[in-house]
Amino acid sequence: MTDKERIKVLDSHPGSGKTSLMIQYINELPEDAKVIYITPFLKECERIQKSCPNKNFYAPDSKKGRGSKMLNMIDLIQKGKSVVSTHALFGNIDDRLIDAIRNHDYILILDEVMNVLEKFDLYKEETKKTEEQKELLTKEDISALLAKGIISVDSESCAVEWVNQDEILHKYIQIKNLADRNMLYLIGTDLLMWSFPIEVFREGVFDEIYILTYQFDYQVQAYYYKYFNLEYTTYMVKETTKRKYAAYPISEFPNYDREWKAELKELIYICDNPKLNKIGSYYYDASDRKVTSALCKSWYDRADKETMKVLIANITNFFQHYAQSRAGDRMWTCFKADKPKFKNNTFSTKSWIELNARSTNDYADKTAIAYPINRYLNPFFTMFFSKKGITLDQDNYALSEMIQWIFRSAIRNGEEISLYIPSERMRNLLVDWLNE
Repeated sequence: MTDKERIKVLDSHPGSGKTSLMIQYINELPEDAKVIYITPFLKECERIQKSCPNKNFYAPDSKKGRGSKMLNMIDLIQKGKSVVSTHALFGNIDDRLIDAIRNHDYILILDEVMNVLEKFDLYKEETKKTEEQKELLTKEDISALLAKGIISVDSESCAVEWVNQDEILHKYIQIKNLADRNMLYLIGTDLLMWSFPIEVFREGVFDEIYILTYQFDYQVQAYYYKYFNLEYTTYMVKETTKRKYAAYPISEFPNYDREWKAELKELIYICDNPKLNKIGSYYYDASDRKVTSALCKSWYDRADKETMKVLIANITNFFQHYAQSRAGDRMWTCFKADKPKFKNNTFSTKSWIELNARSTNDYADKTAIAYPINRYLNPFFTMFFSKKGITLDQDNYALSEMIQWIFRSAIRNGEEISLYIPSERMRNLLVDWLNE
């Protein structure tokens, strides 16, 4: 079986029945089939356990693993049990767990994409140092390790290898451990990148892999697959009869979600108030270049108290007057690090929903939605993937992330919502997508 046949991406819009199809699939598997189901939330773990009684899913328990959920998960896999767990635990997979899976013919189901790539911070625990100081120290350390021949870097893959086994300095033990597992990459002279072990997705570990998401091609995990030359096939999910679902190759239905978008347009009321939207408008700099980055992460980093005061007032105005909502109807977001900047608002922090929220129905009663964000992939992703000539689609990435977040709200139940997107770029992306 090729990777393309083995890795199946159920790339279908929120609410289309991806999870229901997987539950149906699990319940129809032979009794001896073994499954690892990975989902973002513990609550979803409980749902899978209740919905698939014939498979008898186990959830890793630290009390049964000598204080470690991972140890208990390894024990369960070695015994050939079906396991349901979270992204957080599975993201820490090590060689012991990989070897245990390899020996038992498991099927992997990933509910939503994983965090498969991130910047490695050697000085993460040094809270008193600035990001600039950490980056400078990292650059100096890497230069020293290279000069002394302790590490080397593959010219093609950029993988870091710890070559001098006689030099194992405690300070750099993390670098050695990750390098030994082919999980560390050096881009340029100082950008260290951590990678989820690609071998997990290669032939020989899982018999089959299912990934449940929407617009997978624009997610980091899809670019990660391209980087490591791993192919996959995308499918759409469709309800065939009442509460019965089937998957079809998406290539056969290129416009499969057109009708769905047409229905959405009738349910979404996007705030078009010029005064409220001004803060996120395009503008031209001193060189007459069009700037579209208002409300992005660096914008928040630079924003002073007066600017934040205006944004908070705008969101308040939207909730109270444009949407005419009650406190319980509202949800809003921001970059997590910037949440303290919103502390003096009149809308409740209880209605704040994490920017990366996915795969949950907990907020399906929210009808007034504020998304004061302008999403871009971090530049270090661009640097990493450019080494193999892979170009990132920033607009479709931003759009897919925003759609996922919006669909935590009441629109997933077919209810009307009022939506405030002050970023002109993000608002136009959504409008254009709905009008495709």
